[in-house]
Amino acid sequence: MAGSHQMEKIIDENIDFASTIVVHDDAFPDEKAPAYADHRIDRLLIPAKIIRKRTRVLAKQICSDYRQSGILHAVVLLKGAFVFAADLGREIYKCGGPELQYDFLKPVTYGTAIKSGGESQRKVRIDYALEDLNSDHVLVIEDIVDQAFTLSTVQRYLQEEKQVASVKFCVLLEKMLSHPTPEVQQLREGLTLDYVGFRIPDRWVAGFGIDAGEDFRHLPDIVTVNEEYYRK
Repeated sequence: MAGSHQMEKIIDENIDFASTIVVHDDAFPDEKAPAYADHRIDRLLIPAKIIRKRTRVLAKQICSDYRQSGILHAVVLLKGAFVFAADLGREIYKCGGPELQYDFLKPVTYGTAIKSGGESQRKVRIDYALEDLNSDHVLVIEDIVDQAFTLSTVQRYLQEEKQVASVKFCVLLEKMLSHPTPEVQQLREGLTLDYVGFRIPDRWVAGFGIDAGEDFRHLPDIVTVNEEYYRK
């Protein structure tokens, strides 16, 4: 037990939880981490306790930025962001507000498929029409930003169709793409991510609400998955 506490102390001392955390494979060695005996899973990427601590800091930053706002409209993107949004909302409550009013959008992009490399565009359909949001300040809560097709569509929808007063994005994971197309690079550069939990390698990930072909949303950690299995 003492060894476990010492390992956690060492990990915490080497992580700046106040800033976006850049993650590489095997970034968080942890003797208490679960061993996933599943051929579909490659390895543990981010342990649950690290996600909790970073989420707590994100919540405090949001509380500080919106302290005078009264009510903040939180738009959660389904399905992947539901776990992150729930944890983030509880932490925002603990640090004294603002009061959140939740709504949900379901951008349909990949379905059960996984994105292909070299894509320059992809159509995104938004399900679940929102109520009237005119003059509202909106915080969009998303699980992962990859090629940015989804968030750029959501941003246009909120600004042009709903004419909201302001839109900010809180994203758990921002993927560091290895070889984005020029179109994707332009999309990413034109999108401001206001609150980012982690920057991760260009790997397929799952867990904490995020799926790989609808698998593994229930896992408490973020894992990388066996890409060859999901390419079949």
